[in-house]
Amino acid sequence: MPVSIPARIACAVAAVAVPAIILTGCGSGGTETVTSTVTATETTTATTTETTTASSTVTQASAPTQCANENLDVSFGQGQAGAGASEVVVVLTNNGMADSCTLGGYPGMAFYSANGTELAGNVKRGGTTLFTDPGPTKLTLAPNGSVSYSLGFTDAQNDGCENTASVKVTPPNATQSIKVTTTGQNVITVCEGQPLTVSALVKGSGGAPQ
Repeated sequence: MPVSIPARIACAVAAVAVPAIILTGCGSGGTETVTSTVTATETTTATTTETTTASSTVTQASAPTQCANENLDVSFGQGQAGAGASEVVVVLTNNGMADSCTLGGYPGMAFYSANGTELAGNVKRGGTTLFTDPGPTKLTLAPNGSVSYSLGFTDAQNDGCENTASVKVTPPNATQSIKVTTTGQNVITVCEGQPLTVSALVKGSGGAPQ
């Protein structure tokens, strides 16, 4: 004989066993519908591609600038004499305290006696019988590199002439001078009414060419 399960117990068992179905006929005197909604959430992960652009920096070396007076040393090279005229070679050297620098053109000069009096030297540009003026050219002085120029003057010794004890050299395009003592063969004779001739700067320490 079949065993009869009361309707209330059957509904309870069905509700526990199947949670997400429609139950029919579990009620008193009619049909009871129970709807269970299951919501699934889909999570989408967006993948971001990051592009890194490598950049490189190129450093260009700047062109050499005008030599500053504090980076220049002034000395004398080997001059010459002949036929009543003399040549003194003046050397300007990059003392190595800075990078390469440039000089070019004609220097300025002033002449002083032993008691510090400025002598009235009339300086002109050009060449003499002892050297040729090469004309102005911009020159680059590497650290410890040198340029030079020639100074020509008469050897005459008379009442209108006086020897120098020192000179001041003004590099081309500079506003300040560099003082240097003149001794021995580097003494310059300044004569009233007689010009002193300076050449443009040339590479090296030998002065202007003959």
